[in-house]
Amino acid sequence: MIIDRGLVVRVEHTAARLTSLEVESLAATTPSSPARWMAADGGVAAAMGPGRYVNRAVGAVFGDAAPAALLDELEAFYEEAGLPASLEVSPWVGEPLLEELGVRGYAVNWFRNVYAHSLQSLPSIGRLQIDEVDDDLEADWTAILGSGHEHGTPERRTSDEFCAAMHRVPGALNLIATIDGRPVGTGSLTPVRTVAWLGGAATLPEARGRGAQHALLADRLHRARRLGCSLAAATAVPGGVSARNLTRVGFQLLYTQAVMTRPRREDSGAQEPVTPQPSELGRVKRR
Repeated sequence: MIIDRGLVVRVEHTAARLTSLEVESLAATTPSSPARWMAADGGVAAAMGPGRYVNRAVGAVFGDAAPAALLDELEAFYEEAGLPASLEVSPWVGEPLLEELGVRGYAVNWFRNVYAHSLQSLPSIGRLQIDEVDDDLEADWTAILGSGHEHGTPERRTSDEFCAAMHRVPGALNLIATIDGRPVGTGSLTPVRTVAWLGGAATLPEARGRGAQHALLADRLHRARRLGCSLAAATAVPGGVSARNLTRVGFQLLYTQAVMTRPRREDSGAQEPVTPQPSELGRVKRR
């Protein structure tokens, strides 16, 4: 796969579209949430709310806006949302934006890798049972994704709230892997134009190492091709389990993103939780 600016823009802009759909779904399923988004220089600025998963601009650095004008717009949006201004930056952005970020005091908050897989050649599908999540399986799917948090904690409530929203994103396909008749692993697939975004990877601790995530990844790649996509994309924290699983089935590293944030004066250093994109929701947990 040739990695060039056209491919990067294609991936970034579909990520932005997916993010806007997720924000809209969260606003619909949890009306009390402050979730909102706005268009921003070809991408979107997302604000799900303090303590939630995506409070940053996605794909918003490949348009024609001057760096100062773009950051003014983002800072006004996040100020109104009561959040620090934050955005994803890749090695493909121009030096003027990096310079403007430095002048304004933005700092790296965390990193994540962006991967892609051509759908021309696919791994073989495994033997584990993979089922689509319907109303009967939604509770199992939600429980697996939230299994890293205790019931009744703010983190578990945020996870469950997010799952309810993501299950209702238009076009989203959520899957469960079953071993010995028990649901043990999850994975999600959302086609955006011709790019299939994969995420939602989680496995119950006692079932890890038994191939659930490998089977879910292979299954989703085949589903993505049947849906008419030509590329699959995913994100993962560098060096993590999800990153290793992706490379094992043939995903190629496209680039590493830095999430850069400008702290608000009234904040005592608190930033968005180090919770990768919703597409990565699972055991790290946590765009």
